[in-house]
Amino acid sequence: MALTKEERLRAVHQRAIIEFDAIQAAVRDERMQCLEDRRFYSIAGAQWEGGLGDQFENKPRFELNKVHLAVIRIFNEYRNNRISVSFEPKDGTENDKLADTCAGLYRADEQDSVAEEAYDNAFEEGTGGGYGAFRLRTCYEDEEDEDDTRQRVRFEPIFDADSCVFFDLNAKRQDKSDAKRCYVLSGMPTSEYKEQYNDDPASWPKEIQRTEFDWSTPDTVYIAELYEVEEKKELIHVFQGIALSENGEPNEIKVSETELKEDPDKLNTLVATGFHEVRQKRVKRKRVHKYIMSGAKVLSDEGYIAG
Repeated sequence: MALTKEERLRAVHQRAIIEFDAIQAAVRDERMQCLEDRRFYSIAGAQWEGGLGDQFENKPRFELNKVHLAVIRIFNEYRNNRISVSFEPKDGTENDKLADTCAGLYRADEQDSVAEEAYDNAFEEGTGGGYGAFRLRTCYEDEEDEDDTRQRVRFEPIFDADSCVFFDLNAKRQDKSDAKRCYVLSGMPTSEYKEQYNDDPASWPKEIQRTEFDWSTPDTVYIAELYEVEEKKELIHVFQGIALSENGEPNEIKVSETELKEDPDKLNTLVATGFHEVRQKRVKRKRVHKYIMSGAKVLSDEGYIAG
């Protein structure tokens, strides 16, 4: 019996909560040390958080922050010698127009989305605590024009990556490219949460945090973005036409089994236009499914995204 949409989302949320608790428990000690390192140099008084502050309670506690100057010096050196991306042709040719075009598009997207802010935040948090992150997101170039389907890449910072970005425990590679799931936490005021989702606030469980020496601690609700990689094997049919392509090679069209089932007339159309099937291949497809969750339920199923 097929599950309803509500039952499927409820199962996704329950599985995500269980997995996130296991991930957070496994990395909590390391991430807490990263968070304490960042607070140690950047927040006045935070050097006395934890056991050291308890040991010298009700006693004068002086602070000479020399670590902050060292971090700022490294950060300034990075800003004077920024890392950039270079597109190189795959075949090794020197003057490739496609590489120059890609470099120009990349720089245009960087400038349009103020990518330097994302880079600087990731570098400073990585220098001060050990973890830094930024994200690449696709968006429509003109979201107000319903006929404009052109998309661009935006670079966005992820703040407090050591306490807000988590990959599944089976991810072994350093860049986490083998991860099956990623959780990105973000906070918003309770009033904004109620207005946006029309729901009673239920914060996502976030245990890696410290607020002892913060001037103010606003009423914040945390939500989680779950990015889940779904792998699926699919049969691809390759059809070859009678006419040749512009470069003199056989004209081939690749059609998936799903596409043929969804459009029963497609096979007849291909045969009628002179195409015949020459081979089949079973390939593995990867798609990234995005969900937005609170601590109580799935707030939004964003569907499949680019990635």
